[in-house]
Amino acid sequence: MKGLFASTSGCARAKEGKSWKVLVVDDDRDVHRITNIVVGNLTFEGRPIEIISAYSKEEAKEILKEHNDIALAIIDVVMEDKHAGLDLVRFIREELGNRYIRIVIRTGYPGYAPQKEVVLEYDINDYREKTEVSSENLVTIILSGLRSYRDIIALEHEASALKKIVKFSSRVQQLKAEELMVNEFVDIAVSVAQIYGTEVKVDLLDGADGKALIGERKVGEESFSLWKDCGTVYVVLVREGKVAYVVKIFCGDGFVGRLRDVFNILLHTFSNAWDRMVVSNELNETLKEIILTLSEVLETRSGETGEHVNRVSSIVYEMAKALGFDERTAFEWKLASMMHDIGKIGIPDAILNKPGKLTPEEFEVIKRHTIIGYEILSRSKRRIFKMAASIALNHHENWDGTGYPNGLKGEEIPLEARVTSIADVYDALSSDRVYRKAWPEEKVFEYIKENAGKKFDPALVKLFFEIVDVGV
Repeated sequence: MKGLFASTSGCARAKEGKSWKVLVVDDDRDVHRITNIVVGNLTFEGRPIEIISAYSKEEAKEILKEHNDIALAIIDVVMEDKHAGLDLVRFIREELGNRYIRIVIRTGYPGYAPQKEVVLEYDINDYREKTEVSSENLVTIILSGLRSYRDIIALEHEASALKKIVKFSSRVQQLKAEELMVNEFVDIAVSVAQIYGTEVKVDLLDGADGKALIGERKVGEESFSLWKDCGTVYVVLVREGKVAYVVKIFCGDGFVGRLRDVFNILLHTFSNAWDRMVVSNELNETLKEIILTLSEVLETRSGETGEHVNRVSSIVYEMAKALGFDERTAFEWKLASMMHDIGKIGIPDAILNKPGKLTPEEFEVIKRHTIIGYEILSRSKRRIFKMAASIALNHHENWDGTGYPNGLKGEEIPLEARVTSIADVYDALSSDRVYRKAWPEEKVFEYIKENAGKKFDPALVKLFFEIVDVGV
């Protein structure tokens, strides 16, 4: 994707935000006083350091329950009892389940808590005797603890964000509608920003307004991102060499540090997914036109219009979605159902266009269009054509087993064929044919109702009437 890592000079500034929280747990008030003096106006990455004091294990527990964003805890071992500090460590790691906070044990009684035993048995990050903690060492302990906490949180944020991006990539691969894909992107952009404790505002501009926004930037065949400044990035979505949409993303805190890196990955994923969808939709539309053209040729032979297959396929598509199938599968059903009568190519015109009632022998010939269609379509290994072959073969099977060509019954009939059967009969009876005039809509609906459980799957009949919004 062009422009993915476009220059963003000046964006490497540190994000100013809330203070880093350091919890000091010690029953010696002088320790707290000295710590506050040493820290003073010390900052880390542009953010102040806040010292929170606790004078006992129990007081520390309450503070830790209230503040889940404490970066570093410096804990004395001996307070209300000989192992109060170590008990607090277990509370943090096991009861609270907090694996992020960095813990430094500081003791004036190493005999009660030997370093080797404590380091082996407790999940701590440093062990210091009070006699070795000078002012300079205290600053080192605090800054190294904050640095470690920052990196762990950053990794956790990245892992969470990347998981969301991977799921987003998987979901959008199934989408065919542009609006749905953009909506999915807006949701994931907001969600990823929230992981980093910030918010983004997303605006969608159509082609004309979007083109004005990006100025004279040349547009090729691929979508791209364009950074305006530290807090604004445009995603330029391209269709057929022209700007289809521009997605404007604004972050008041600025896209800085790892947030910007993660967003670059998201923008890249989104743009590539969009481009794949555009190509896929173009191929699908081309395939649809080919199928429709072939179907129109067949319909013309039988004195009908190509609109029949369009109407049938539209009903099949809506029913597939109502059945809970995803967009891709519903679209495949739509294309496959357009070829349900492809086998009529092998039926003589004299029979196909006979205005009167067919003789039993002629009807046997007509019935062969299901087998002919299956034989034509089943030669392909493509999923759509395999489904189309199934529909062509089985769309005249009846729920009660009285249909043709194989007398299948109930759920032995493939679902896609049962759906197409209802759509086909509905549109056929609603349209003029060489051998009869179109039925009134009320009569068509009554016929379908009467044949629920006989010709048609009763559950699908109910679904059909829900779609056409007519009570059963």
